[in-house]
Amino acid sequence: MNKKARQKALVQLIQEHAIGRQEDIVAHFETLGEMVTQATISRDINELGLIKVPNSHGGFLYHLPRQDDRPHLQRLRRILQQAFLSQSAQRGMVMIKVQPGNGQLVANLFEQVQFPEIFGTLSDDGSVLVLLKDGVPSIQVTSMVQKLLEK
Repeated sequence: MNKKARQKALVQLIQEHAIGRQEDIVAHFETLGEMVTQATISRDINELGLIKVPNSHGGFLYHLPRQDDRPHLQRLRRILQQAFLSQSAQRGMVMIKVQPGNGQLVANLFEQVQFPEIFGTLSDDGSVLVLLKDGVPSIQVTSMVQKLLEK
């Protein structure tokens, strides 16, 4: 399999399956009868611009960036690291407290990143109410926020 075909297969794999580790990608190619190394997959990931986004289980998954995905996720991480004060959760909602003046920006960035667990956000000057989709435990989103806070 040449590089172009391998990268096309990698993009298809990422679109169709939840993949968080390069080892899983290598194993997938082995099931197709293709022997690739982790280093080759790593180079392909960089060339394709794949990003890792937080999932609902506290880990990360490879994701194809939408046109503005990467800047929004990086900006959300940066602003949370700078302005985050606290979070609390109950039945399908997570309240995030931030420094005054940052609430609407944080809510807007959550919307632009389009996390699959999030139904929508409401905000004011210093807080963001994150509304979760049906069946999503609030602990999954609070864990995701904690991952975003890690430097």
